[in-house]
Amino acid sequence: MTDTIAIRPIAAVELEPGMHVRHQGESREIRLVDIDTGVYVVVQFADGDGIAYPAETMVDVVVPEPAQEPAWPTSPAIRILDGHQDHRDIGGMVALRSSMYAYHLFSGGSDAGYIFRDSADDEIETWEDLSVVPTEAVRTLSRRLSELDIASPLSRDAAIARVVDAAESLALVADSGEED
Repeated sequence: MTDTIAIRPIAAVELEPGMHVRHQGESREIRLVDIDTGVYVVVQFADGDGIAYPAETMVDVVVPEPAQEPAWPTSPAIRILDGHQDHRDIGGMVALRSSMYAYHLFSGGSDAGYIFRDSADDEIETWEDLSVVPTEAVRTLSRRLSELDIASPLSRDAAIARVVDAAESLALVADSGEED
């Protein structure tokens, strides 16, 4: 919700119940509108107060803020941290995007169904994006990191430089599928 409101002027004869108008510096909801012989528009507010506007009078109507659309992930693969499908907790499940409006759920490697954005009973509240890394690339990184001489005392910067070197060559393996 913002601290500002949007208003637009409309003719009093166009007022309808449920609208909110600015009246005496306040936003007031209209409960009843009665057009009295086309000369006056009598408005009764939700609090019981009323006012008669000349039919041609322009009245400031409060434009409602659009409802905030719930957040929905866009990544191809996610891990759901908090969410539910119908009344089932789906926190911890992995999900693969199957369309703009749906994710395919997996629990322990098994198919766990689908979750749909527009379903009133389905919601992904918090999630983290996942990156898919080829298994061989992970093995290569593991092997290269274990080859580092970790017994020798290194400064923090030198240790980071060795890990970066190992990771850079890993990126080449991931791109080409072959080791140097």
